[in-house]
Amino acid sequence: MTQRNIKPAHAGLIVRRPENARPIAAQGEQVEWSAYWQRRWNEGDIVDAPHSTQARQEPPKVKRSQVAIKKGGAK
Repeated sequence: MTQRNIKPAHAGLIVRRPENARPIAAQGEQVEWSAYWQRRWNEGDIVDAPHSTQARQEPPKVKRSQVAIKKGGAK
């Protein structure tokens, strides 16, 4: 599939990624184009975002062993 930079069509509109339900950034993100994104495009929920170095990429995956767990629980 192809990669494409997109952003929500309107300020305040939350458009979520289908794979993890995280919202795409207001300034734009690169996504792998799929039928889901085509439907969002057809509905007018997303527009093309300019290619820039500020477009947020998907955050890196963190292995469970890399996560610091505080012992003692919540108080």
